[in-house]
Amino acid sequence: MKLRRAMTLSMFALVSACSSGRPEAIAYDADQCAYCRMEISDPRFGAELVTRRGRSIKFDSIECLLAFYKQAASANDVSSVWVSDFRHPGTLISVESANFVDIGVGREPMGRGWAAVVSTEDAAQLGITDVGAIKRWSDLQ
Repeated sequence: MKLRRAMTLSMFALVSACSSGRPEAIAYDADQCAYCRMEISDPRFGAELVTRRGRSIKFDSIECLLAFYKQAASANDVSSVWVSDFRHPGTLISVESANFVDIGVGREPMGRGWAAVVSTEDAAQLGITDVGAIKRWSDLQ
């Protein structure tokens, strides 16, 4: 009985550790978008949602992430959300600290044009100088 209890506690600790809210690395040209099923190939646009149980769900664009996020949030199953930094491809940043800019229709995997950057200076490097054009995560929802 003590062994069973110890094993149960160990498993609980392991599961708790796995659900840290940190994203997994996206395997570009191998992982599929959980929403549209396209291969995730452009490291400037990848995104990831980590569920409350620690499962990482990967996306090829911010648009696919947003569509999936609405369902997961309504089910209260979101631990954290991450997007690729357009200026530093393959680097995931939290949506809470990201700035979102519209780089133009047809310039990203799903065609809408959303890209994420860390700072307004990074947005300016992309030609976005109007601060009103820079959106936060809450604006996109």
